[in-house]
Amino acid sequence: MQGTGMADQIHAGMVRDGLSPEEARSRIWLIDRAGLVTDDMEGLPDYQQAYARPVSEVANWTREHGAVGLFETVRRARPTILIGTSSDHGAFVRRIVEAMSEGVERPIVLPLSNPTERIEAMPADVIAWSKGRALVATGIPISPFDYDGTRFIIGQGNNSLLYPGLGLGVIVSGASRVTDGMLLAAARAVADQADPTAPGAALLPPVENLRASSATVAVAVARQAQADGVATADYDNLIQAVQDAMWEPAYPEVDEA
Repeated sequence: MQGTGMADQIHAGMVRDGLSPEEARSRIWLIDRAGLVTDDMEGLPDYQQAYARPVSEVANWTREHGAVGLFETVRRARPTILIGTSSDHGAFVRRIVEAMSEGVERPIVLPLSNPTERIEAMPADVIAWSKGRALVATGIPISPFDYDGTRFIIGQGNNSLLYPGLGLGVIVSGASRVTDGMLLAAARAVADQADPTAPGAALLPPVENLRASSATVAVAVARQAQADGVATADYDNLIQAVQDAMWEPAYPEVDEA
């Protein structure tokens, strides 16, 4: 369900950027424990049905144990982004990363499962297999490492980068509900705090700067709530309103005498 929820948000983002719902869905490929999700699967959950590929579309694809696997899907579909939420340690093997790298100059590989023993691939391996070209973020903390003379900083896709700021933006704006646009604004506000263009740079801001990061996210969410017509509060200075709403952990000195 978690992976399909991500697919829903990616789909919503592509639609907001101008694709039709059908065009957006055609760019999403789901893999579960039974392989590529196709419309001939029995008992397919309703939340996966929208993304099920027509079985006729993959009729000539190679199957393993009766299913179209991840490698064949990557080889044929030539995706630009690979997201792992399977908790299947080692699912992103070398040939999969190499196949992605053949189809795109800067493949985005996000092995997000945690803890470490569940991650789909270790970032150092992904970087090496892609010859330093992959853009990588994980769901676990990863220490910086060197590859071919470049220091790689791996951003952690931690929920705390988004949800505190999202909640704060909802509170400040008095939003009557959380829209897809507000979720997308929060995600973009997080991403915009990092510049991944430099070699080895992180895709996400550091968790250590969470307080400042959350304030930035909250402002973006509150502005989007106003744009979406769900805000019930308005401010002349939204940035100051967010700062005023943030709790300050200030403690008085205690006389030990």
